[in-house]
Amino acid sequence: MGDHTRQLLLGGVAITALAALVAVGCASHGPLANAKVSQAERAVEEAQQAGAAASAPLEFRTAQDKLTTAQTLMARGKHEQAIRAAEQATVDGEYARAVANDQRASTIAEEMGQYIKVLRQDLDRLPK
Repeated sequence: MGDHTRQLLLGGVAITALAALVAVGCASHGPLANAKVSQAERAVEEAQQAGAAASAPLEFRTAQDKLTTAQTLMARGKHEQAIRAAEQATVDGEYARAVANDQRASTIAEEMGQYIKVLRQDLDRLPK
């Protein structure tokens, strides 16, 4: 076997080995992508349960859109991109839930302030 033939053979082996490593590397992202998409689904569901669809509609819709993107990428086998989209959906879902919780807490605080005001007025009317 000549040097040129040996170099071609070694080059072919190297390319085959590299292709196998790339395939294994991509396949190994599948379980991680699946876990990330599941995590994003939970975050969006928790945001919905917190009332984010009504009290933080923009933030909630953004989380839903990114979740849909992650699911689509996952189905197409684009695991790395799916992971990134799922991570963004998780953060956006958590943010939407936090905004909804904050608005609910603000509403309760305002109501409590009104109750306190009424109680003070009632106390002021009592004979001293």
